[in-house]
Amino acid sequence: MTLQNAIRVPERHPPVLDDGPRPAGLVETMSADDVRPSDAQVQAAESAYGAIYGKPATANNPVIPLKWRGLVRARGVFSPGIGSGPKKGQHHTFATSAGNLVVVVTAKPTNTQSFNAKACHFAFSTRVVFAVLPGKSTVKFTGAKGRGVVVVYFAGYGPRYTSGPKKGQCNTSPNAPELAKGAVASFLLKSVLTLP
Repeated sequence: MTLQNAIRVPERHPPVLDDGPRPAGLVETMSADDVRPSDAQVQAAESAYGAIYGKPATANNPVIPLKWRGLVRARGVFSPGIGSGPKKGQHHTFATSAGNLVVVVTAKPTNTQSFNAKACHFAFSTRVVFAVLPGKSTVKFTGAKGRGVVVVYFAGYGPRYTSGPKKGQCNTSPNAPELAKGAVASFLLKSVLTLP
Protein backbone atom coordinates (compact mmCIF):
# COMPACT_ATOMS: atom_id res chain seq x y z
CA MET A 1 0.00 0.00 0.00
CA THR A 2 1.26 3.46 -0.79
CA LEU A 3 0.85 6.40 1.54
CA GLN A 4 -0.96 8.35 -1.15
CA ASN A 5 -3.50 5.57 -1.59
CA ALA A 6 -4.03 5.36 2.15
CA ILE A 7 -4.62 9.10 2.40
CA ARG A 8 -6.70 9.67 -0.70
CA VAL A 9 -8.16 6.31 -1.62
CA PRO A 10 -8.92 4.20 1.44
CA GLU A 11 -11.13 2.04 -0.74
CA ARG A 12 -8.91 -1.02 -0.51
CA HIS A 13 -10.01 -1.41 3.09
CA PRO A 14 -13.43 0.04 3.32
CA PRO A 15 -14.55 -2.39 5.88
CA VAL A 16 -14.84 -0.24 9.14
CA LEU A 17 -14.09 2.91 11.21
CA ASP A 18 -12.56 4.52 14.28
CA ASP A 19 -9.40 6.22 15.49
CA GLY A 20 -7.81 3.26 17.25
CA PRO A 21 -7.21 -0.42 16.90
CA ARG A 22 -9.60 -1.30 19.76
CA PRO A 23 -12.34 1.33 19.64
CA ALA A 24 -14.62 1.64 22.63
CA GLY A 25 -18.37 2.11 22.69
CA LEU A 26 -19.06 0.44 19.36
CA VAL A 27 -22.48 -0.85 20.31
CA GLU A 28 -23.52 1.88 22.65
CA THR A 29 -26.71 2.49 20.62
CA MET A 30 -27.61 -1.18 20.63
CA SER A 31 -29.07 -2.94 23.64
CA ALA A 32 -30.29 -6.39 24.49
CA ASP A 33 -33.82 -5.04 23.92
CA ASP A 34 -33.03 -4.78 20.20
CA VAL A 35 -33.24 -8.58 19.96
CA ARG A 36 -35.86 -10.12 22.24
CA PRO A 37 -35.45 -13.88 22.69
CA SER A 38 -38.19 -16.38 23.47
CA ASP A 39 -37.91 -18.58 26.57
CA ALA A 40 -36.20 -21.34 24.54
CA GLN A 41 -33.52 -19.06 23.14
CA VAL A 42 -30.20 -17.85 24.53
CA GLN A 43 -29.03 -14.29 24.03
CA ALA A 44 -25.59 -12.84 24.74
CA ALA A 45 -22.82 -10.67 23.39
CA GLU A 46 -20.58 -12.01 20.64
CA SER A 47 -17.28 -10.44 19.65
CA ALA A 48 -14.41 -11.10 17.29
CA TYR A 49 -11.06 -9.34 17.38
CA GLY A 50 -7.72 -9.56 15.68
CA ALA A 51 -4.76 -7.35 14.78
CA ILE A 52 -1.56 -7.66 12.82
CA TYR A 53 1.49 -5.44 12.99
CA GLY A 54 4.54 -4.56 10.93
CA LYS A 55 5.07 -5.84 7.40
CA PRO A 56 1.94 -8.10 7.29
CA ALA A 57 -0.20 -5.00 8.01
CA THR A 58 1.21 -3.23 4.92
CA ALA A 59 -0.05 -5.85 2.44
CA ASN A 60 -2.56 -4.71 -0.18
CA ASN A 61 -5.05 -7.24 1.17
CA PRO A 62 -3.89 -8.20 4.68
CA VAL A 63 -5.17 -11.33 6.41
CA ILE A 64 -6.11 -10.74 10.06
CA PRO A 65 -6.49 -13.79 12.36
CA LEU A 66 -9.59 -13.50 14.58
CA LYS A 67 -10.70 -14.92 17.92
CA TRP A 68 -14.47 -15.17 18.39
CA ARG A 69 -15.84 -15.04 21.95
CA GLY A 70 -19.32 -15.04 23.47
CA LEU A 71 -22.11 -17.48 22.65
CA VAL A 72 -19.80 -19.12 20.12
CA ARG A 73 -16.05 -19.52 20.65
CA ALA A 74 -14.16 -19.93 17.41
CA ARG A 75 -11.27 -18.82 15.25
CA GLY A 76 -11.33 -17.29 11.81
CA VAL A 77 -9.66 -14.76 9.56
CA PHE A 78 -10.70 -11.50 7.96
CA SER A 79 -9.36 -10.00 4.77
CA PRO A 80 -10.86 -6.72 3.57
CA GLY A 81 -10.54 -7.48 -0.11
CA ILE A 82 -9.63 -5.04 -2.84
CA GLY A 83 -12.27 -2.74 -4.25
CA SER A 84 -14.83 -0.23 -3.22
CA GLY A 85 -15.73 -1.83 0.11
CA PRO A 86 -19.05 -2.85 1.64
CA LYS A 87 -22.36 -1.28 0.67
CA LYS A 88 -25.80 -1.17 2.26
CA GLY A 89 -27.70 -4.35 1.38
CA GLN A 90 -24.54 -6.36 0.69
CA HIS A 91 -24.29 -9.84 2.22
CA HIS A 92 -21.11 -11.05 3.92
CA THR A 93 -20.16 -14.46 5.35
CA PHE A 94 -17.81 -14.65 8.32
CA ALA A 95 -16.29 -18.13 8.04
CA THR A 96 -15.12 -19.53 11.39
CA SER A 97 -13.99 -22.83 12.86
CA ALA A 98 -17.49 -23.14 14.38
CA GLY A 99 -19.50 -22.42 11.24
CA ASN A 100 -20.49 -19.43 9.15
CA LEU A 101 -22.19 -16.27 10.40
CA VAL A 102 -24.01 -14.65 7.47
CA VAL A 103 -24.93 -10.97 7.75
CA VAL A 104 -26.30 -8.10 5.67
CA VAL A 105 -25.04 -4.51 5.82
CA THR A 106 -27.96 -2.43 7.12
CA ALA A 107 -26.65 1.13 6.74
CA LYS A 108 -24.21 3.03 4.59
CA PRO A 109 -20.71 2.32 5.97
CA THR A 110 -18.83 5.29 7.38
CA ASN A 111 -15.16 5.97 6.72
CA THR A 112 -12.75 8.15 8.69
CA GLN A 113 -9.21 9.06 7.80
CA SER A 114 -6.46 11.27 9.14
CA PHE A 115 -2.95 12.28 8.15
CA ASN A 116 -0.29 13.95 10.26
CA ALA A 117 2.19 15.64 7.89
CA LYS A 118 4.67 16.28 10.69
CA ALA A 119 4.94 12.59 11.58
CA CYS A 120 4.00 11.18 8.12
CA HIS A 121 1.39 9.10 9.97
CA PHE A 122 -1.90 8.09 8.42
CA ALA A 123 -4.92 6.25 9.79
CA PHE A 124 -8.25 5.24 8.36
CA SER A 125 -11.10 3.05 9.38
CA THR A 126 -14.48 1.87 8.22
CA ARG A 127 -17.51 1.20 10.42
CA VAL A 128 -20.18 -1.20 9.18
CA VAL A 129 -23.52 -1.89 10.90
CA PHE A 130 -25.05 -5.29 10.17
CA ALA A 131 -27.91 -7.67 10.93
CA VAL A 132 -27.66 -11.47 10.92
CA LEU A 133 -29.59 -13.01 8.02
CA PRO A 134 -32.12 -15.50 9.42
CA GLY A 135 -31.73 -19.06 8.16
CA LYS A 136 -28.37 -18.48 6.44
CA SER A 137 -25.77 -19.15 9.17
CA THR A 138 -24.40 -22.64 9.78
CA VAL A 139 -23.20 -25.12 12.44
CA LYS A 140 -22.98 -23.36 15.85
CA PHE A 141 -24.38 -20.16 14.33
CA THR A 142 -27.44 -21.99 12.92
CA GLY A 143 -30.62 -20.06 13.71
CA ALA A 144 -28.70 -16.98 14.84
CA LYS A 145 -30.45 -13.61 14.97
CA GLY A 146 -29.09 -10.26 16.00
CA ARG A 147 -27.38 -7.03 15.11
CA GLY A 148 -23.89 -5.68 15.42
CA VAL A 149 -21.12 -3.48 14.14
CA VAL A 150 -17.68 -4.08 12.65
CA VAL A 151 -14.76 -1.67 12.71
CA VAL A 152 -11.70 -2.23 10.53
CA TYR A 153 -8.75 0.06 11.25
CA PHE A 154 -5.48 0.68 9.40
CA ALA A 155 -2.61 2.95 10.39
CA GLY A 156 1.03 3.42 9.59
CA TYR A 157 3.83 5.72 8.53
CA GLY A 158 4.95 6.82 5.11
CA PRO A 159 8.58 7.43 4.10
CA ARG A 160 10.27 10.81 3.91
CA TYR A 161 12.28 12.20 1.03
CA THR A 162 15.95 11.70 1.78
CA SER A 163 17.34 14.19 -0.76
CA GLY A 164 16.37 16.98 -3.12
CA PRO A 165 14.17 20.03 -2.52
CA LYS A 166 11.62 17.98 -0.55
CA LYS A 167 14.19 16.40 1.75
CA GLY A 168 12.59 15.58 5.11
CA GLN A 169 9.01 15.97 3.83
CA CYS A 170 6.55 13.09 3.64
CA ASN A 171 6.67 11.18 0.37
CA THR A 172 3.04 10.75 -0.66
CA SER A 173 3.74 9.65 -4.23
CA PRO A 174 1.80 6.63 -5.54
CA ASN A 175 4.88 4.39 -5.44
CA ALA A 176 5.97 5.39 -1.92
CA PRO A 177 5.66 2.24 0.20
CA GLU A 178 4.17 2.23 3.67
CA LEU A 179 6.80 1.61 6.34
CA ALA A 180 6.57 -1.68 8.22
CA LYS A 181 7.53 -0.08 11.53
CA GLY A 182 4.39 1.20 13.24
CA ALA A 183 1.96 -0.37 10.75
CA VAL A 184 -1.22 -1.91 12.18
CA ALA A 185 -4.37 -3.48 10.75
CA SER A 186 -7.18 -4.53 13.08
CA PHE A 187 -10.71 -5.93 13.01
CA LEU A 188 -13.33 -5.69 15.74
CA LEU A 189 -16.86 -7.10 15.68
CA LYS A 190 -19.36 -6.49 18.49
CA SER A 191 -22.87 -7.88 18.45
CA VAL A 192 -25.77 -9.23 20.45
CA LEU A 193 -26.79 -12.66 19.16
CA THR A 194 -29.76 -14.86 19.89
CA LEU A 195 -29.41 -18.60 19.33
CA PRO A 196 -32.08 -21.32 19.60
